[in-house]
Amino acid sequence: MFGMSKLVIAVVASVAWMSVSSGLILLNKELLSHGFHFPMALSGLGMAFSGTASYLCCRVFKIVEAKKNLSPRFYVTKILPVGLFMALTLHFGNLVYLYLTVAFIQMLKAFTPIIAMIALFVAGLETPTRRLVASVSFIAVGTALASAGEVNLSLPGMLIMFLSELFESIRLVMTQLLLTGLRFHPIEGLMYLAPACTFWLALGSLLLELRPMLAAGAFGLMAQRPGAFLAAAAMGFAVNSLAYIVIQAASSLTLKVLGTVKNALVVCLGVAMLGERVTGLQGLGYAVSVAAFFWYQKIKMQQIKQDSHGGHLLAAAVGKGGDGKNGSPGLPRYAVPAVELAADAVGSRVPDKV
Repeated sequence: MFGMSKLVIAVVASVAWMSVSSGLILLNKELLSHGFHFPMALSGLGMAFSGTASYLCCRVFKIVEAKKNLSPRFYVTKILPVGLFMALTLHFGNLVYLYLTVAFIQMLKAFTPIIAMIALFVAGLETPTRRLVASVSFIAVGTALASAGEVNLSLPGMLIMFLSELFESIRLVMTQLLLTGLRFHPIEGLMYLAPACTFWLALGSLLLELRPMLAAGAFGLMAQRPGAFLAAAAMGFAVNSLAYIVIQAASSLTLKVLGTVKNALVVCLGVAMLGERVTGLQGLGYAVSVAAFFWYQKIKMQQIKQDSHGGHLLAAAVGKGGDGKNGSPGLPRYAVPAVELAADAVGSRVPDKV
């Protein structure tokens, strides 16, 4: 890319992703806390931008090769349901900024693997090991300590954050169950998923937010600050694009580690720029959660390597190139669990492969 080495690309993309993602969080918080209290509308603007931009990349400028043509029935029965839970994740992920501090929200995000593991276990997609259960238990302990140390604890805010993480886990399970075997480029996947998500957000905003928006003069506020709203929408798409570059130049694990570092950075920014308070007990709890999260990621990567090794042995047993044809068993193609790309608000969470 532009004659740069893979290492330089990885470093530049990583720094850019962390910067844009952190800026997006702070901008969303600023918009939602100063007059525009309509999370569905804000999320819908971002998803509409992402859908339009991904369509231009795939269909108009041909920057990304679109290899799939989805039938209307497939779109309605499989893409729209996933889009619904993506919309719910984004809505509650934005709504929580009206109740909790930016710093505390980043701490609570460490709790996500617990809900995801339970959802995958219930769906029969994963069998937790003792080490995995132990790692997420430590995450739970750290999150509990961080919650106990929160000065401005809001029970509605905690519930909203839990719902956001729950819906994200359900979306992850539905992606694996409904879209198993498909292989999208992330931008191509966004081209299909973003309009579905936008549909549900627009419908919800029309039914629940339109009258309050008119009464509060929200459209006038948007007209006064078009640059801020456009920047928030564009940054969501930029986070997705940069995340893909990081995955290609480094790995998905690198992106997850960067996400953890970025969350810690945002905690510091919340204290420095927004005057938020973080107690010593919160800091201790967050440190425990982060350490347990890295342990969790290490266990998951070991499981992936073991599964990959087993797959190679099976492929060798049935013969090279086994693809399920002519009696050759081949290997099943499973949807890869979602990587947190635009994890915060206006952007979208899109699997690197679905």
